[in-house]
Amino acid sequence: MRSIAEHIAAGRARKAILASTTLAVTIAVGAASASAAGPGSRTLWASPNGAHRLCLRAAPCSLSTAVALADRGDTVFALPGVYDGGVVLAKRVFLRGDDATIDAASSPTGTGVQITGPGGSGSSVEGFVIEDARFEGILVGTPPVAPSTTNGTAAGAGVPVTAVRIADNVLSGDGTGFGSDAGECFSTPAAPGDCGETIHLVSVTRSLVQDNVVAGNVGGILLTDEFGPTSGNVIRNNVSIDNTHDCGITLAGHSSAAVDPATSRPTGAAGVFHNLIEGNVSDDNGVAGQGAGIVLGGGAPDTGVYDNVLRGNTATGNGLSGIAIHQHFAGDLDGNRIEDNRLSDDNLDGDDDFSPADAQTTGILVASGPLPGLSLPASQAPGPITGTVIRGNRIGGVAVGIWTLGVDPAQTVIGGNAFAPGVLTPVSAH
Repeated sequence: MRSIAEHIAAGRARKAILASTTLAVTIAVGAASASAAGPGSRTLWASPNGAHRLCLRAAPCSLSTAVALADRGDTVFALPGVYDGGVVLAKRVFLRGDDATIDAASSPTGTGVQITGPGGSGSSVEGFVIEDARFEGILVGTPPVAPSTTNGTAAGAGVPVTAVRIADNVLSGDGTGFGSDAGECFSTPAAPGDCGETIHLVSVTRSLVQDNVVAGNVGGILLTDEFGPTSGNVIRNNVSIDNTHDCGITLAGHSSAAVDPATSRPTGAAGVFHNLIEGNVSDDNGVAGQGAGIVLGGGAPDTGVYDNVLRGNTATGNGLSGIAIHQHFAGDLDGNRIEDNRLSDDNLDGDDDFSPADAQTTGILVASGPLPGLSLPASQAPGPITGTVIRGNRIGGVAVGIWTLGVDPAQTVIGGNAFAPGVLTPVSAH
């Protein structure tokens, strides 16, 4: 098993390779990447031993003091060293680090950095190493389960956040509460849920997560919609590797307010939609639990994860497929586009969430059906997935290129994909 230092070194090496590759970047989903990281009216300086109140570079204050004293639009600059976790940005602050590490094991909230709404909208977190959080390394929004609980009771209310920027951070060793019943970890390990997800966006819009290394955690990057829609976000050029119990990147519909059960149409009140997932590396995730390179799924009836674009990503050696769409309940997982990705040696553990199960190595899986052994009323049973586009992908090192179940072939586009010679079944339809 790799040490945290080895995970970070591996992630940085893959990030360097990624940076040397020219990617054609065209935002096709209308997502506005956040421009929050512009200069504020002043800069406050912090150091691990800072004890001053002026927060000058020559006389820095503590990180908590600098954040408390910052006005809206100010920059807080953390000088090299190790800082306590539990930093909360409840106002628009640009938080930047220079060889700065946040020891999130010390956090009273279980997170390294949290951005809360509505005041924290427009904030940024850049240039930090964040390690050993009990829950998330970086949490944007309200935790779906109160950290102090041990019964999994959902938070009563939460406030959406918009226009944040999470960039150039290294996160490792997060999700240490995994396997306990603390806060968001209540349902683990049977269902990893949110406990070990390292960067978590909860009801977040028009934001950017870019150029981060997420290595050696329980899970990687997670987008959910408990308190409102998560849409118009760009998740680009991140390296999510060796997150052994869960997925590299997850788009999960958790709110049943996303789809009107009477019409089966999206309401816009919740849902994970119109997000761009582009140019990421998502390797070796979920091999000790159940995790894909990138997964889209609905976790309850009438949830929605639709009209997202997954383009130019690389996924190799994951426990589930390189890219997977899982629909187990009535809802909307339609209209997602999977284009120009490179996938190899995935679904190493097999996917038994459906009947029939997909026991073979697989590049892309798109499936609709109830969990085996689960009896659902007709109103909650999943229908066929429609409008999926699977085009221009390069798939190798697997027995099955594309595996589908419960997909409407008349409203699904599969074409222009390239399969390596060892792919025995390019497309397997059930």
